[in-house]
Amino acid sequence: MRLLRPRPGRSTLLLPLALLPLFASAAPPVGARPPGTAGAAPPATALADPDPGVRERSAAALGEAGAAAAPAIDALAAALADPDPFVAGAAADALARVGPGSVPALVRALRDTREEVRAGAAIALGKLGSRAGDAVPALVQALADPKETVRWTAANALGAVGPPASAALPALREALADRDEDVRLGAALALARLDRAAWLHAPSWDATLATIERLVPLLMRELHVPGVSIALLKERKVAWTKAWGVADAKTGAPATTATLFEVASMTKPVFAWAALKLVEEGRLDLDRPLAEVVELPPVPGQGELGRITPRMVLSHTSGLPNWRKGGEERDGPLPLLFEPGSRFGYSGEAFYQLQRVVEKVTGEPLEEYAKEALFAPLGMERSSFTWTPALDAALATGHEEDGKPRARARYRHANAAYTLVTTAPDYARFLTGILDPEAFGPRALSRAGVDGMLKHTVRADARDPIERPGRARGGAVWWGLGWGINETPGGDVVYHSGANQTGFRCYSQLSPSRGTGIVVLTNGLGGGALWTRLVAAIGDL
Repeated sequence: MRLLRPRPGRSTLLLPLALLPLFASAAPPVGARPPGTAGAAPPATALADPDPGVRERSAAALGEAGAAAAPAIDALAAALADPDPFVAGAAADALARVGPGSVPALVRALRDTREEVRAGAAIALGKLGSRAGDAVPALVQALADPKETVRWTAANALGAVGPPASAALPALREALADRDEDVRLGAALALARLDRAAWLHAPSWDATLATIERLVPLLMRELHVPGVSIALLKERKVAWTKAWGVADAKTGAPATTATLFEVASMTKPVFAWAALKLVEEGRLDLDRPLAEVVELPPVPGQGELGRITPRMVLSHTSGLPNWRKGGEERDGPLPLLFEPGSRFGYSGEAFYQLQRVVEKVTGEPLEEYAKEALFAPLGMERSSFTWTPALDAALATGHEEDGKPRARARYRHANAAYTLVTTAPDYARFLTGILDPEAFGPRALSRAGVDGMLKHTVRADARDPIERPGRARGGAVWWGLGWGINETPGGDVVYHSGANQTGFRCYSQLSPSRGTGIVVLTNGLGGGALWTRLVAAIGDL
């Protein structure tokens, strides 16, 4: 419905002036003629009335007249500059109702010196849909407008025009790296409407690198993220790495590709790899209850706790909470939230309990076992589950949402759920062990072990624990053993994020069928929004 002017005694949502016209729809009021229906048009003189209510009603009445209001096109175009946003919105609505005859005037309005006029013209052209095909070149030019509101409305308009706007595809792809979030979203939605097949198709390697190079510094400034390190995989190999910013905003130490980041919950897939190696060696049974190896302190009356198996832990179907009350590694009872194996429920606590089993089976602390069974075979020379003084100089500091440093965490005891510190190249090498296990010989997890890790084990809600940001999110989201798995038209995309309260936000993703992947490590709480927007912009590689 069309926006109504505030009346005494009625509360009205107040929106920024430039955005109000966006919410004026092309739907006619009850009892009005359909758009484009011929009829006697009221005079346009009332558009100059000193009363904004009169001007708004005049514009609405001209819109209701449809094509018969063509003589008033210039007056309506001028009304796009009305200081009252309700009048401007009604004028944009009316120009769309007049029909394609308003396109030349709206194209001229796209070159107006006033932001609100250019944005209003784009809105009206979008309401015209496919009938605004002649305006596509002007709308493409508007994608480079200095004002984000104009760029956003132009992108939306091109999507609304539909197939006649196919010439705008290259410009819309460029807009995916716009410095403004709304513009990027508008471009993404327009691309999806214009050419879904092209949208789902991964951009070229050079285009991907160009987008990353352009977008990362912009997002870092916008979101107050001090440091970022990224690694890309191509043809099942680490093909590109780069770092930006600082490892510590207080000291100014630069972030490099050798900088260590806390990867938080991205620890879990690494631990899963190490556990599955024990399964291959016959030292760990995926379906033997944990309670047969280590003691699990139960809640009275919840005997089902003894049924939890390593497979349930790795697929997040154990029934345990993410962490018991009071935090992890406590001696208190373990509450059970649902019957083990019955459904998906993300749990870091369960990973810690499986860690206890792994340490009992190997007779070693997790850190020592990981060095020999995982880090050495995969060449992860700068990775560790625990802090040591030797690592301190290379360790990044986490930061607040405003970019201020937090106290540095130094994990002296490994936790399979969150304590891994690593570099982007090292974590990418771990991904190559998933994409191409044969390249690392018998010491690495076998192809059969990898296939078991990536098998669809339990269906999960895409929002629990994260919603993957790639363009081609596709349909079902599953959990394998340690990984989230999204079915897409281009094949499965395997992913995991990490978010420690110490000020780190990280993300990893790989496509087994394409042999590609990405690792994004950040040392700021704004890093979650950074990697989300970045992956949405570049797609699934």
